[in-house]
Amino acid sequence: MEENKKSESKGIVSVGIDVSKAKLDIALFRSDRSHVAAGFANNSDGITQLIVLLKQQRTAVTVPCVMESTGDYHLLSALMITKEGFRVNCINPLITKKYQRASIRGTKTDTIDAARLAEIGLLEDNLPLFSAENQPLVNKKVISYLSLLEKTKQQLKAGFKQLERVSQDILGVQLDLSTSQQALKELDKQMKVLKHYLVEHGPKEVKELSTIRGVSENQAAVLLSGLGDKTFSHKDQLVAFVGLDIRQRQSGQWIGKQKLSKRGSGYLRKVLFQVAWGLKQNNDTYKEYYDRLRKEGKHYTTVLLAVARKFLRFLFAFYWKKSVILQPTA
Repeated sequence: MEENKKSESKGIVSVGIDVSKAKLDIALFRSDRSHVAAGFANNSDGITQLIVLLKQQRTAVTVPCVMESTGDYHLLSALMITKEGFRVNCINPLITKKYQRASIRGTKTDTIDAARLAEIGLLEDNLPLFSAENQPLVNKKVISYLSLLEKTKQQLKAGFKQLERVSQDILGVQLDLSTSQQALKELDKQMKVLKHYLVEHGPKEVKELSTIRGVSENQAAVLLSGLGDKTFSHKDQLVAFVGLDIRQRQSGQWIGKQKLSKRGSGYLRKVLFQVAWGLKQNNDTYKEYYDRLRKEGKHYTTVLLAVARKFLRFLFAFYWKKSVILQPTA
């Protein structure tokens, strides 16, 4: 690693950390926009060396250390750097892609990505701050596992039904599928246990939110555990984060079909869809809204999604703005 001695006295103003399974590529931007590039192994020893570099370069604890949220690969480095007192910002990869598309060359390498992340730290305000608290991190992993179990369950059910139909109804062959049936029941049991865990260990507002007619404790726990540590300054940001915002393509007089962006977690969208159904069934306010849109001729699914967005706007006011106080019979 080569350094310009004249630049050593200039302070570090932003750090970009490109994370992969095996390594971490680092870019430390100085105030004159020169930068130091380095690479470390993505393990405890490598991250310790990275932290030593940050201290050698006199990196202030207020300087953003920006990395993408990449499954589990970023978790150890984010935890260790945060526990050393540095500020870690974990961002959605969509933000990085936006800057990559804006680049004239659009080049993508690990070294360039690290520099791009450091650039984002300089230009973007209010980047999501990584929290080193154990419970929210565990809750997020529980939600990820719930999502995996849900997908597995649906695949097994579809395969089970297809095999049963072909073997018995078409080919007339009797198969013993009792073990598969039991496996599906066990999946349901495990999902129930995990949802109960989120109810017990999720944000304190879970029980309060579940007093709304049509919203269960399990649903409230999943939503607040999955979203509660995020920062949203406007209700539309929350709607966009879960992928329920509408995208429309237009060029000249041509107008394309409107579609959901479907960014973020598909599992959270599924839970929101279930919440919307419960609200239109059990909550007078949302039922009136649902009925009005249906009378206007809108499709069933379109209206349920509108109900889900209405609920998200309420959730923003309740949880992030703290401008709504719930009554026991809300």
